[in-house]
Amino acid sequence: MKKINNNKVSVLIPVYNHEKYIKECLDSILKQTYKNIEIIICDDGSSDNSKKVIENWILVNNTDVEIKFLSQSNHGICCSLNSMISISTGEYISLCASDDYLIPSSIKNRMNYLINNEKNGCFAVIGDAYIIDHNSNVLKKSAMKFLYNANIYELASNINEELIVNWSVVGPTLLYKKEILNIIGGYDESLLVEDRDFYLRLLSYNMLHFINEPVAGYRIHSSNVSRKSIESKLKVAKDIASTNIRYINKFDGINRFFLKSYFIDLLLINMKIARISYCFLFGYKVLRKVFFIGLRKLW
Repeated sequence: MKKINNNKVSVLIPVYNHEKYIKECLDSILKQTYKNIEIIICDDGSSDNSKKVIENWILVNNTDVEIKFLSQSNHGICCSLNSMISISTGEYISLCASDDYLIPSSIKNRMNYLINNEKNGCFAVIGDAYIIDHNSNVLKKSAMKFLYNANIYELASNINEELIVNWSVVGPTLLYKKEILNIIGGYDESLLVEDRDFYLRLLSYNMLHFINEPVAGYRIHSSNVSRKSIESKLKVAKDIASTNIRYINKFDGINRFFLKSYFIDLLLINMKIARISYCFLFGYKVLRKVFFIGLRKLW
């Protein structure tokens, strides 16, 4: 096994209204057993006390690690990520949402995996996460299994088919080599959510691998349990459907067939009455998942 090198990792932390959790998140970065890191924080126009909490934390900890702090008006997570990447100096990028945390060995274990599997085309890696509550109590030991009924064996052996057909990525588990952005591009700031688009690009180049261990704590609390209006949920669903359709020609077989099924999502989303549209869309999504998981076993 290769010895792990000491390349710098830039840890990006987008922040929005998480005054209660941001300190725990930042403390978890300081506790990493992998020490060559920089912390880059971007407050995206928080209306609570997040910015003040961050500034106080930096005053106490700025001698322990290199810290960069950006503050901007609310432009969304994709803009925040691109802004942080633009000032990053690490060869690798790790992400962590401001209400989540990384376990102490998180960066070290993922870096070790990346370095030892780069010859196999691995330039990005995700792991599993614990589900934690608002008090940081561990509720479930596998967020991927509990939230998405993920097939861990398929994630390890055939990640493209598992993630495309059965989306199971949880928040703060991605680490990647920064230079891949020269190939796949950065985050699309026209989108409301960043992850599906970015991961489809990674998958289309066969760059993404999975490490079967928890690397983070993924928090479930009242602020991130969706209370958006049906109209807002439909906007996000339209973003996801349009993204999937855009990448149809990047895949083949069952993956292409699955992505094509999102043309029906757009038809349902464009129905005139939002509540009826959302109900039909929800039912269709459940049936589609059952159908394609079954079809994959026969393919």
